[in-house]
Amino acid sequence: MNRFATNLAHANTNRIIFILVCVILGFGLNILLASTSFLARQEFGDPYFFLKKQVSFAILGILAMIIFSQVSWQMWREIAWPFYFISLFLLVLVFVPGIGHKAGGAWRWIQIAGISLQPSDPARLATIMVLARLFSNRETIQSSNILVALVVVAAPVFLIAVEQDLGTALHLVIAAGIFLTLTRFPFKIHLTLVFMSAPLLYFAIFNVPYRLERLKAFLDPWKFRYEAAYQLVASMRSFLSGGVWGNGLGEGLRRHNLQARHTDFILAIVAEDLGIAGIILLLVLFFGLTIYGFLLMTRVKEDFPRLLGSGILLLFILQATINMCVTMGMIPTTGINLPLFSYGGTSLLTYMIAFGIFLNITREVEP
Repeated sequence: MNRFATNLAHANTNRIIFILVCVILGFGLNILLASTSFLARQEFGDPYFFLKKQVSFAILGILAMIIFSQVSWQMWREIAWPFYFISLFLLVLVFVPGIGHKAGGAWRWIQIAGISLQPSDPARLATIMVLARLFSNRETIQSSNILVALVVVAAPVFLIAVEQDLGTALHLVIAAGIFLTLTRFPFKIHLTLVFMSAPLLYFAIFNVPYRLERLKAFLDPWKFRYEAAYQLVASMRSFLSGGVWGNGLGEGLRRHNLQARHTDFILAIVAEDLGIAGIILLLVLFFGLTIYGFLLMTRVKEDFPRLLGSGILLLFILQATINMCVTMGMIPTTGINLPLFSYGGTSLLTYMIAFGIFLNITREVEP
């Protein structure tokens, strides 16, 4: 009887996480259709072009989440390093002629046998996985552990930054930095690294013309509304147009000024179609999933799964927060999409696999 109650409690825990992920995914598919039907009809003669592709990835993602929820987290501890080095190899392939593919002004993609992949997505998950292995079950942290951790983070960050994807590189740096606060990583080393990274960030922004233009556009978007701030101003207008309750799905007109309406600025479509009410609903879903997930992780006894699950949640909510802040004009444009929501197969599959791993970790939770 006790075993039955335990299994039931675990099933309920898994069901809540599973449902929240699927609700966010379904919400995103509806907004994707509303944001792309006109664009898809114009460019491809099929209003459902983008939706069909995303639905296919969503189906694969759900299957992957279910499959990986049945794979023991102990396997990921064993293959963390091989997974990490494979992800680095994929990042290097971006620079190989004939394999690397340029999109949105940056070399972020590889194409093999007609399949496109953005290596930075699995690379971020692999980095967190290795850090979780490095710092699990350690009473004391040696200087060698610190050095290895810094190299583990620096290698993918450097490759992603060289790809001209500074936003994703910063996302990984911030996520890894916060993640290390959950371990026994020395706090004074943390502060030193923060101060040391400031000059590097300054150089990365002020010595690259288009990044400097983005910063100026953020500081005075209306002055540069026909140039670097074009997307940001269009997003702001969508927010203003939506009001409290929005114009209805697919009814807004401001979206036609947004080039990245289905990727980086999809939140503006939520605001235009569903208003502030829709934004609040989305925030409740994203942060509700994250808070509930962290509460579950506090009840996981083993170090590695607790750290890995917390790292997955950090990657998820930090990416969502950065995207939302960009769309609302609170930080400069970064080129980061909204996880589980924006158009993009690699990102969707990576996070669905990650949440599959998370579901397996919740089996460690005491009911």
